[in-house]
Amino acid sequence: MKYPNTVDKNALKAYIDLRVVRRQKDGLNSLDLKWNFDSPESLKILCIEALAENWTANPVYSEVIFSVDRNYLLDILSLNLSVADLSAKIQDDVFWERFFMSKWPHCYPQTKNRPWIKVFMEKYLAEKLENMKSDEYEEESMVQLLELCAPHTENLVLNQLQPTMSPDPEHNDHVIPLNIVLSNLHELRKLDLTFDLKNVGTTFYLGCANISTNDIKSLTEGLAKCFELQDFRLHSSKLDAEMLKLLAVALDKGCPNLEVLSLPHCRFGDGGLLAFLEALGPDSLPNIRTLILTNNFLSSNGILELSKVIKRRKIQKLDLRLNPIKSDGAFAIFGILRHMHVKELNLSCCSLDDEISFLFIKTLKECKFLEKLNLSVNRFSHEMGEKITEIMPQITNLLEFDLRNTDVSTISRMIIDDYVLKNRLKKNSS
Repeated sequence: MKYPNTVDKNALKAYIDLRVVRRQKDGLNSLDLKWNFDSPESLKILCIEALAENWTANPVYSEVIFSVDRNYLLDILSLNLSVADLSAKIQDDVFWERFFMSKWPHCYPQTKNRPWIKVFMEKYLAEKLENMKSDEYEEESMVQLLELCAPHTENLVLNQLQPTMSPDPEHNDHVIPLNIVLSNLHELRKLDLTFDLKNVGTTFYLGCANISTNDIKSLTEGLAKCFELQDFRLHSSKLDAEMLKLLAVALDKGCPNLEVLSLPHCRFGDGGLLAFLEALGPDSLPNIRTLILTNNFLSSNGILELSKVIKRRKIQKLDLRLNPIKSDGAFAIFGILRHMHVKELNLSCCSLDDEISFLFIKTLKECKFLEKLNLSVNRFSHEMGEKITEIMPQITNLLEFDLRNTDVSTISRMIIDDYVLKNRLKKNSS
């Protein structure tokens, strides 16, 4: 004889008053079905929750057979566990996206179909390095951190570095030994550095965060081993000629695949630029496509030497804004554009005037590869604007043309913008 193991809910309601049946202190009353009246948790759910609670002692994940069960485990797994333990067992995007958004809720990275574990580890490593102070640095801890993050780190962006705040400014080095860090990041493709401080604290003094000689030596030693590096950016760091020379040698030696070189706001002037160029050979940095030298006190003399070098490179983007290169510097740049495939040129705020109008109009007609041009914040007159509008019907390659904050009239700018818009629409429709 088979005994029933369930009771019909209607029969239960007919014979038992659930308002009278109560939970006993020493256990569950078998007649009190309030504890599982709605939807009792299955044994499977209880097991998964037990796995999550005991993860440290028994980190089981891949052994869970069904994906729906693994996903539930990832949803309830604590985020207070060791990053090293989690990364050793879990690679799923769902978990690492949840971890990232929980740790940095106001940061919205551009993942571009990249695994979230890579995005997390890059941010995790950058945060550790940015906030590491002199009394916190330990070589063993640094090695462990790099072993954890290096397999996942392709982009390293450091917005600040902590100096030692030494009383002697000449020996005020930064804490992080970049030679050790960079030599262990074998998958590094992009390096974005700023030797500066976000929070100065009470021990701040003018120039305390400047890059030192030891800093540049450490950096260049590491760069010489970044054989996969494609994008190097160094922001807001005062560089002298000797530093630029060491940097050029390191990039030439260790970064044969470098495509982007960005040195904005580094204040090295013509002397630093010449030292950098002189350290390069005829075949150095052959893959450079983007060169950004914003706000470095460059004059026409430096630009003239620069034009001789980049003429032999396949530069596609050139940014020289905020440098007083004047008309002579612009002539040097326009003179090489006809021999290059530059697609984007920025000469904003470069102290240009109508003296360049003839050569500029000629260059604009001949350079069929130029797509983006920025000449804003220069001393162009109403007459130059009219000359540009006359040739715009012939210019079908320009997709962006910025003439803001010049004396070019509003009418002329509207006409120019209209032609540029037509070029963009035509390109998008083709």
